Amino acid sequence: MGEPRAEIAPPALTALVFLVVAAVAWWRTIEQSRSMSGMTMDPGTPGAFAVSWVVMMAAMMLPTALPLVFEFARSAEGRRGWQGATGLLGLTYLSVWLAFGLICYVVRSALPVSLPNQGLVGLVALVLAGLYALTPIKRASEARCRELCALHAIPFNLMRSALVVGVKYGLSCVGCSAALMVAIMIIGMSNLTWILILSAVVLVYKLAPAASMRRTLLLSGALGALGVVYALMT
Repeated sequence: MGEPRAEIAPPALTALVFLVVAAVAWWRTIEQSRSMSGMTMDPGTPGAFAVSWVVMMAAMMLPTALPLVFEFARSAEGRRGWQGATGLLGLTYLSVWLAFGLICYVVRSALPVSLPNQGLVGLVALVLAGLYALTPIKRASEARCRELCALHAIPFNLMRSALVVGVKYGLSCVGCSAALMVAIMIIGMSNLTWILILSAVVLVYKLAPAASMRRTLLLSGALGALGVVYALMT
């Protein structure tokens, strides 16, 4: 008799679907960067911005949400409509990021399309992102993200739970990575190199073990150094 074949558990398969969506979003982000000027600071029209922003958030942030997605699916498995509820969780999470992006868009649109010194502005944005990493808001949000990923039970209606958890996790992620996203918008959403670099920083924020103060200071300093590199390259 042959050995029984290992099967992927449904919660793991659901997380894999999210990962595939993120991969498609990365493909679209790369294609978009090839068709635009890599250093543009103009956010474009509201509709075009919203589409580009959601795609970029799906690429950057869905992989960091996989632990929560898996835990939610594992806890909900067996209950009616659990796959749909897990999908709603992902949509709610991206909706929170879209709302944050639109706020940034309104603020950016109030400024001149072409700022006096793009290199200097990008340097300041990355230095401020590094300093933000030292704030209590960022540290508390990062801890909250980890706490939500340890979800153990879903106490009420699955769809309602998906909305609540998606909003809570989205707000925690915004609190954790807001300064980096502002920096991405300032540097240029079509600048693939810097999107990749800052995506790696986001992964460290969200998936690495809780950082010591020493490591936090090193990461903050690294963001400042990246700012200098950006200014010199621009």
